[in-house]
Amino acid sequence: MKIELPRLSGVETEGGDLLQTLKTASAEGLCFKNQVISGELLEDVELRGCVLRSCRILGGRLTRFSAWDCSFVSCDFSSCVLEDAYFQRVEFLGCKLNGTKSISAVLKDVYLEDCNCRQWNLAAGTLKTVAFNRCDCSAAIFSQWKWKNLSLHESRLSGATFFKTPLSGLNLSSCSIDGLLLSGEELKGVTIASHQAQDLVGILGVKIQ
Repeated sequence: MKIELPRLSGVETEGGDLLQTLKTASAEGLCFKNQVISGELLEDVELRGCVLRSCRILGGRLTRFSAWDCSFVSCDFSSCVLEDAYFQRVEFLGCKLNGTKSISAVLKDVYLEDCNCRQWNLAAGTLKTVAFNRCDCSAAIFSQWKWKNLSLHESRLSGATFFKTPLSGLNLSSCSIDGLLLSGEELKGVTIASHQAQDLVGILGVKIQ
């Protein structure tokens, strides 16, 4: 699966104060580093061609948040509400999304690597060409997804919820899948390793003597 990466051409222009920039509703071609925003309520925020490094946006609410051609590196969105979020050609590298709420978000050509996605609520999301690589998605809520071209590689899915998310065509053989929360129907057509079967027999109502 080939993901279209962010279209960034050496973004070096310092963006100044991140909060003040976001309050203007949009930013393009800017770089922000080592900034902290906590508990803010912002609307109609749009980032295009931006790079955020080691920034923290914590515990606030960003309504109608969208990011196009952006790179988030070592950023922290913990417990933030990203309402009606839209991401296209975006990468999250070493970021924290634990406890983040982004219900009904749209992700297109999004790459996540070495991210902490524990308890991330991405229910009812629309995902098209999205890859999770070495991410911790323990106890995440991934229910009712509509997806096409999805990869979950060497990621921890322990206790993740996949109710009403058909997993047919997915290869989960490199992931930790103990304690998945689903009805069982979602597993039809999924690929797992032989040693993972014991993690799923309880869900399927099978007993081993």
